[in-house]
Amino acid sequence: MSDLIFTQFKEFFKKMLQEMLLEERERYLKEARGQTRANGYYKRTPKSFLGEIELQIPRTRDSQFKVKWLPQRKRVMFFLEDIVEAMFIAGVSTRKTAGVIKNLIGTNISAQYVSRISEISEEVIEKWKNRRLTKTYPVLYIDATYISLKRDSVAKEAVYAVLGLSEDGKREILGYFLPGGNEKASLWQEIFRDLKERGLKGVKLIISDDLTGLSEAIKEEFPETMHQLCWFHLKRNIKNRVRKHHFEKIKEELDEIMKCESREEGETKLLAFIEKWKKIYRFLKNIEAKVDNYTFFLLAPHEIRSYFRTTNWMERCFKELKDYIRIRGFFQNEQSAEKFLYIFFTDKNEKYQSRSLRYSSSFNRFFSSLSRKASHA
Repeated sequence: MSDLIFTQFKEFFKKMLQEMLLEERERYLKEARGQTRANGYYKRTPKSFLGEIELQIPRTRDSQFKVKWLPQRKRVMFFLEDIVEAMFIAGVSTRKTAGVIKNLIGTNISAQYVSRISEISEEVIEKWKNRRLTKTYPVLYIDATYISLKRDSVAKEAVYAVLGLSEDGKREILGYFLPGGNEKASLWQEIFRDLKERGLKGVKLIISDDLTGLSEAIKEEFPETMHQLCWFHLKRNIKNRVRKHHFEKIKEELDEIMKCESREEGETKLLAFIEKWKKIYRFLKNIEAKVDNYTFFLLAPHEIRSYFRTTNWMERCFKELKDYIRIRGFFQNEQSAEKFLYIFFTDKNEKYQSRSLRYSSSFNRFFSSLSRKASHA
């Protein structure tokens, strides 16, 4: 390999790594939601099979940003396997990865070789998915999204995910599920049973969208658990069914209800809202029977109410998942989808477990109020 070609390959490799670093920080900042911000860079000079490469490592104000695929040492050797694994985590397909490696080192490697390097056994995935849940999770956030998966043909299939909030204010993905087909309440019921068999206990509140049949499934599997419906989904569904000039006023009124001092006040105002607007949009009458489910979050202290009125954590998680998947298009089979989802969700857990939520000291007060509500139900 001539010096010129070698230099070009090295620059190409450096640019690829630098872009991956910046994308990692951007995702971290989005997840932090304004609690921290970018704070320049510092230099690192890791070794690789192409020699030393000077990188600008992004920093954040809170000093908590870490890059999973770059070990936290002053000098580190990048081998071919490290690069392949990093690209897999970033969502690059095995065939495209093989092409990048060819550009880097001038040698063909097969997509099968790339797959072997990045392979995670089914046993490892199943062990994680079936791990015992030893902590108490008073709150569950549940939602599903869709991925494109090839079986005999390519079609959209639902990925179900459950996020638990523990008593110490830390989040954890308790499990993801790829059972096939569209999202159904009956499958959520199977998921609830699976979680209980793994040791799930102490659930006081479940937050979700208004999927048909889901409330009944929750009542059957968690009879003493409150079911909070998501306000983000409520607003979005209303927006899609009313005229634009009406929605501006409707949104203002819903925002005011979310600021109510007490649950009783919130229920009263939400019923008045329905009574007013159902005269123009009859579908809003359907909310009357669910006023209870939309106002549980008002039992929480003001400083933590935003944690319990939406499934936005799941929405952001799924958006990040789709950003990764967009690079690769669709999954060739169920095994590749399972491997990708395992890497994505275990990586999310590492980030979740590194910090507790703000005002977590107020959680017990809220959890106690839910217990009292359940005992009087």
